[in-house]
Amino acid sequence: MANEEHLAILRQGVEVWNEWREKNLRVNADISGANLNGINLSGANFSGAFLNKTNLSKTNFSRANLSSANLSRAFFVEANLTNANFSEVDLIEADLTQADFSGTNLTGANLTGANLTKTNLSQTNLTQVKLNGAKLIEVNFSGANLRKLDLSGVNLSWFNFSEADLSEAKLIRTQALNTNFCKAVLTGACIEDWHTNSTTNLKGVICEYIYLQGNQKERRPSSGNFAQEEFTELFQKSLETVDLIFRNGINWDAFAYSFKKLEVENQGAQLDVQSIEKKGDGILVVRVAVAPDADKAKIHNQFIQGYEFAAKALEAQYQARLEDKDTLISTQEAQINRLFDIVEQQGSVQKALAENPRKVSNYNMENPQFASGIVDANTVDADQIGGNIQNNDV
Repeated sequence: MANEEHLAILRQGVEVWNEWREKNLRVNADISGANLNGINLSGANFSGAFLNKTNLSKTNFSRANLSSANLSRAFFVEANLTNANFSEVDLIEADLTQADFSGTNLTGANLTGANLTKTNLSQTNLTQVKLNGAKLIEVNFSGANLRKLDLSGVNLSWFNFSEADLSEAKLIRTQALNTNFCKAVLTGACIEDWHTNSTTNLKGVICEYIYLQGNQKERRPSSGNFAQEEFTELFQKSLETVDLIFRNGINWDAFAYSFKKLEVENQGAQLDVQSIEKKGDGILVVRVAVAPDADKAKIHNQFIQGYEFAAKALEAQYQARLEDKDTLISTQEAQINRLFDIVEQQGSVQKALAENPRKVSNYNMENPQFASGIVDANTVDADQIGGNIQNNDV
């Protein structure tokens, strides 16, 4: 709870408060738990003070000094914190919803678990800030100093990073959909497994080199630096892609089947294998180019389902025929051909339905027919596709 004497001094105004602080430098000011909603504390000296759990919503803290203050679980909803000093502050689990930190020094601040929904952090110094578990939604980081900031695994969709300095920042596994990086500095940043889309703005990005893996591995370019605008040109091309990650090698028969099925089910998606990259620990990444308006998540899920279905069927067949290599090869070829036949059949039916929408089809597309039986992706009986596989995963 707040010290009533300290609170009484503060209520006399900022001038009286600052004068008292100067004369009592060794006193730990304690305003914790107080309700200071909406008052003007512009230019106040709260360095090292206790303001934890204090209600500071809509309060004017512009140009105030709160360095090293304890602000954990405080409420700063819609507060004016412009050009203030928040260096080394404790803002653990604080509510900063729609607060305005523009021009503020937040160097070394601890924002663990804080709520930064629609918070304005433009032109803010966020060097060495801790954001573990923070709630970040539509934050404005335009012009902010974010050098070496670790944003790994954070959803940065709809964020504004225009003209921000993200040099050597970690953007590993980040979601950057509809994110604005216009004229941001990305030199030395790591973008391993980051996800962008056609509305991610990379125009004018300043970047001499980038890393595709953590710990400064897979530098691009491998030597020298990007030419002006080269980063944008190169990575804009790869925005419309879906990455298929394989950790235990690739069954190419299963891949071919699933990819063909994917093309049939997503006509107009303009699917095209763009590259195959070998990563560390035996990981392979197949990058598939797609149309700008394609549903990436849907395409990824459909491919994985088709691949796993075919791989299970083929693996079971392989085990059954392991001792007879000639029979194994011929059976695998026949089986994958039957898989392709039904995909072609499905494509023909979809095309016919599209051209003749009133015509009733005799095909059951929910349970496509292989040979003379019915095959379901969850319950596979290979007798239906010419073998004797039993694979009953449910």
